[in-house]
Amino acid sequence: MTEYHPRTAAPPHGRAHGTHGAAISRRRFVAAAGAGAAVALAEAGAAGEEAPMAKRPHILMITCHDIGQHVGCYGVETVRSPNLDRLARRGIRFHNYYGGAPTCSPSRGVMLTGRYPQSNGLMGLTHAPWWWSLNPGERHLAAILTGAGYHTVLAGLQHVTQADPHTLGYDEVLSKRCVAEETVAAARQVLARAKTSAKPVFLKVGFFEVHRRAGSYSHREPDTTRGVFIPPYLKNTPAIRDDLARFQADVHFLDACIGRILEGLEAAGIADRTLVIFTAEHGIAYPGAKWCLREPGLRIPYILHRPGTPMAGGKVYHDLMSHVDFLPTLLGLVGVPVPENVQGMSFAPLLLGKTDKGPRRYVFGHRQPHARRENVARSVRDERFKLIRCFENDRVVQYPTDAVPIGVARHTARPQRKGARPFAELFDLKDDPNELHNLSGDAKYADVLKRLNEALYAWMHRVNDPLLNGPIATPYYRRAISDLRKYRPRGEA
Repeated sequence: MTEYHPRTAAPPHGRAHGTHGAAISRRRFVAAAGAGAAVALAEAGAAGEEAPMAKRPHILMITCHDIGQHVGCYGVETVRSPNLDRLARRGIRFHNYYGGAPTCSPSRGVMLTGRYPQSNGLMGLTHAPWWWSLNPGERHLAAILTGAGYHTVLAGLQHVTQADPHTLGYDEVLSKRCVAEETVAAARQVLARAKTSAKPVFLKVGFFEVHRRAGSYSHREPDTTRGVFIPPYLKNTPAIRDDLARFQADVHFLDACIGRILEGLEAAGIADRTLVIFTAEHGIAYPGAKWCLREPGLRIPYILHRPGTPMAGGKVYHDLMSHVDFLPTLLGLVGVPVPENVQGMSFAPLLLGKTDKGPRRYVFGHRQPHARRENVARSVRDERFKLIRCFENDRVVQYPTDAVPIGVARHTARPQRKGARPFAELFDLKDDPNELHNLSGDAKYADVLKRLNEALYAWMHRVNDPLLNGPIATPYYRRAISDLRKYRPRGEA
């Protein structure tokens, strides 16, 4: 499990002979040309124009489960993630990047349609017994890129439909068992083929890691090489410490798999023509992170790299950005027009240096429970303040918690709760980054509370949030009531 190192280009042996009399290596010339092409492509995409297919880069998009920002390049120094850290140093990363929801399917749906869960229909998990799904007619990123001339390939996990992934728009579906080693091998084969492909290639690599297995990380030996980081919302108990040490080992395994894929990209000789992206869907699988709209549940990694372009150099962006912006930003960067119904904002102009500030003022969160760990809620935050509004009865979780993570994951334990949960929770993320002090009843923050409530309501109205019309009927309820109605007395309406 070592860090990969791209091959170093050999120094040029000859000189260019012509009227300019300048010496330049072919590799440098290609890199410079690629940088100019990347800027032109992105400018075309940002303007809604379609770029020539032959000039579009390949796209290598890697995702995983449940990692949050729990890697070295995001400040968790006890985690060994040399390949992701190197990718961030060579590329760019967003520090304040947010998933659309603190659970898997809805957040992935936001990312891959550019539309919020209330609009695209995928408000919960796709598999039984939850059965949420995208609404008919929703266009997945794979379908959009296929229509724009890309050859689209899925290797591994997708988790936005229970149907055949080909229905999402993929030309090829590989590594269907989602076994990491098989997914790595499949990805490397696709990259090797991409060198001679007549079309640009979109390769989506999905890892099951670092999801718990049967609620546990017992399949890994604890990794305490650099110690163990305990997030501030968890108590430092033996059970929590051991579980986090095993989680760190799983992150290290994932990182090694990603390193093998990046090695394959270099070996294929197409790194200069490939935009590499790494992201996830929500926070780590611990109480106080995954399953709730707190910062650790929504903040996730977003790293991009393409040599010789503005997506290089190790820059860190602190602008607020949401998963809903992923699709329009990517389309802008590769010169594909953005569909009119997309609700996200393109950050392509920011990445190209055409502006010095991202377009987003607020980031919104959606929580529609698929398991009884948290209640129905929505959230909004700006650069400093965070508002969470609750729509289902519950009690206030006491943080930091000593709830055993395996028990929480297996539904046999819950964090300690005390007192009725208020309708609104307001947090000052500058002075209270761990969201421990609710300011919603403090008169000094009345104007902030009013502004964020107005922003949240306007967003819910804009995305046609069904909560505004009453409690939401889940797919399970609809199936259950349909099944019951088979037994109605004859003649009853």
